[in-house]
Amino acid sequence: MTESTSSQPVLIDKFGRRVEYVRLSVTDRCDFRCVYCMSEDMEFLPREQVLSLEEIYNLAKSFTDLGVNKLRLTGGEPLVRKGVLGLIEKMGQLPAELLITTNGSQLPKMAKDLKRFGVDRLNISLDSLQRDKFQRLTRSDRLHQVLAGIDAACEAGFNGIKLNAVVLKGRNDDEVVDLVEFARDREIDITFIEEMPLGAITEHDRAESYCSSDEILEMLNKEYDLLSSTEKPADLPSITG
Repeated sequence: MTESTSSQPVLIDKFGRRVEYVRLSVTDRCDFRCVYCMSEDMEFLPREQVLSLEEIYNLAKSFTDLGVNKLRLTGGEPLVRKGVLGLIEKMGQLPAELLITTNGSQLPKMAKDLKRFGVDRLNISLDSLQRDKFQRLTRSDRLHQVLAGIDAACEAGFNGIKLNAVVLKGRNDDEVVDLVEFARDREIDITFIEEMPLGAITEHDRAESYCSSDEILEMLNKEYDLLSSTEKPADLPSITG
C-alpha cells in the first residue's frame, strides 16, 4: 500500500515498514552455469515474457516516485542483456542509489561506462581463484576475464565494490582465506554466502556440500583478529579490506 508523508507518497508493506530498496531482475539469462544455481541445459523464459527495458525503467521511476532510494539490477547476469547500458544510463539519472550484482564477465569492457552512467556500487561473484575450480563451479573457463573485470571496476572508482563468494565443502572451502587476501589487496569488501536451494542441480549433494556461516567464521578466526560489525547483513561474516 502507499501512504503520504508530507506531500510525497511512500510504499509501506503489510508489516508497516517503509519500502526504500527494490531489486529489479533484468533477465534470467546468464553466460555462466554455476553448479549451485542452475543446470547446464537451463531453459530460460521466452523473451516475450520478460519485461522490456522501457518497462523496467518505468517501474524504476515509479518506485523512486514512491520514495524508494536504492535500486539494484540483478539477473541472471544483468550485463548480458542487449541494450542494458542504455537502461542503466537512464536509471542513473533517477534520485536513487544504483547498484548492480554481476558475475564480472562483462566488466572489462563495461566498468568505465557503468561508473560514468551513475552506478554507485557493484557486487561481483567470485567463488574461486583457481582456474580448475572456477571452471568446475561455473562451467566456464573464464576466471581470467572475471579477475580482469574486478581490476577494471577498481580502476573505475566505484563508491563500493563487494565480492560475493558461495562456499561449498570439498569444492572451494579451502580458499576462504585466499579470497579474503585477494579482497584486502584491492581494498574491497567480501561476503561469504551459504549455499541456498536454488534451481535443480546434479553436481553435488547440497546436504554434504553445505558450509555454514559459523564454519566460515571459525576458519577466519584462525587467521584474523575479527571485530563485530554493525553493518548489514549482520548474520554473515564479512571482511573489509
